[in-house]
Formats: sequence, structure tokens, C-alpha cells
Amino acid sequence: MRSFLAPLVMIPALMAAACTTSPEPSSDTTEVRVTATYRERIMLPPGHTLTVRIEDVSRADAPSRVLAETRQPLDGRAPPYAVTLSVPNDEIDSRFEYAARAEIRDAAGALRFTTDTRHSVLTRGASNSADIVMVGVR
Repeated sequence: MRSFLAPLVMIPALMAAACTTSPEPSSDTTEVRVTATYRERIMLPPGHTLTVRIEDVSRADAPSRVLAETRQPLDGRAPPYAVTLSVPNDEIDSRFEYAARAEIRDAAGALRFTTDTRHSVLTRGASNSADIVMVGVR
């Protein structure tokens, strides 16, 4: 009898979980979805960290300015890696150009994979997502 009633007890909890909504994105930010991967068919050992940034790349004679950044320990997970960054709307200027970058560093901080091409986002007809294929660093 107990095994028959156990699933029935969980139904209200499951229904409550299904009815809850995920928090709405803030109207003060724009979400940028980035998927990062690499072509090498290897698994990275634990200790590696993925860093993804949205940068203002408008000024050719100045360093890029970081608008949003996230870091994730990879803990032996296989690519592709998906992240979502929130960029404050008051930091976005339609006259400027923005790009997504990704890199993976090992536990000692040595660069293992990085972005080698521009992945425009947010303005000038670019979407709010980027699919980045990183290249190995030797």
C-alpha cells in the first residue's frame, strides 16, 4: 500500500514546481546567449575555467571595455558550453560595436583555448547570441 501512495504524495509538489515561473529578465538589461566550443576531440581535466565576455570593440586605438563577464569552472564537462550574460541597457550605444569573446584557462592560469574571430552582438544588425568556436593555444 505504501508504494502505491508514495507517487500520489509527490503530485502536488510536482504541480507546484511546474506552475512556478522563472524570473523575468530585468527590463534594465539585455541578455546575450553565448555557446562556446572547440574542435579538438579532447576532454579537459578538472581545474579548467571558461571565461566569456561582452566587450565594446568600437575604438580601434584603445583597449576593449568589458560590459559583462562570467566565469565557469568546467569540472571535466564536455563542450559545447552555454552561458547567458546580462548587459546593462544604459551601457549599450547603437553607434558602437560589441563582440563576444571566450577563453579557457587551466588551473595554473595558462591560456588553452581562445576566440580568434570577432563575434558581433547587440548592435548594427547583430543578434543577441553568438556561437563561438575557440582555437587551441600552443
